[in-house]
Amino acid sequence: MSRHPCSTSGFTLLQLLLVVGCIAIIACLVIPGLFLSSRVDYERSASTYLKTICSAEADFRANDRDWNRVNDFWTADVKGLYTMTSALVSGAIGPGAEGWTSDPSIKLIELSLACADATPTTTSAGGENLPLSSFGVPTAIAGCWYAAMEADGSNPSKVEKYAQDTGGTPRMGICHHPTKFGFVAYPDSVNGSKWVFIVNEANLIYCQKATSSLDARRTAPPGVSGIPSDCLNCPTAEALKARWKKLD
Repeated sequence: MSRHPCSTSGFTLLQLLLVVGCIAIIACLVIPGLFLSSRVDYERSASTYLKTICSAEADFRANDRDWNRVNDFWTADVKGLYTMTSALVSGAIGPGAEGWTSDPSIKLIELSLACADATPTTTSAGGENLPLSSFGVPTAIAGCWYAAMEADGSNPSKVEKYAQDTGGTPRMGICHHPTKFGFVAYPDSVNGSKWVFIVNEANLIYCQKATSSLDARRTAPPGVSGIPSDCLNCPTAEALKARWKKLD
């Protein structure tokens, strides 16, 4: 028996069109949901990691984790909350960071978060800081890089650098602040999330649409040159209200 001219591999043309139509409808319903889920996961991840940094900072200051005998925040970068050692501990060859069991790093954050620090340099902190390379390699986490913000610009008449020399014993240089800190989470690729997040010592997280990306495919870590200045400096209350969304 000859096959009907309008049939294709056992399906009539009408049946085939119905199947294709159903697939298209399902795709239209499912794909936007996947994108929404991915965006929500990204936002949740960035918010969680910034809260982790805030908790680490509170611990660092309250317990003087670097033992410079000053209750201050670490403001040089993100990875120092993992790589710093305690000046109280002298290793086999004397003061200074030695790592491992003799002079362990403080590890107030996860290694994955420390590796997602966008800043390529290491702050010596009087010789008490270990390089990230002793533990891992720079890698974005959940499509995002993290960095210490540069200044508190909430009061335009008194812009204040976050990284300062707070004195102490031993002196660790420009890497602390007695009462303030700020951090930013920024997407590494234009193909990733479109949101940037900031947080300061008030533990309030704000977000806004990113105007560019750090694009990890060029270099890792990418540095902070691709981050707009208003994301590296804590905005004024008016700017927060106008351009930023507060996360619950």
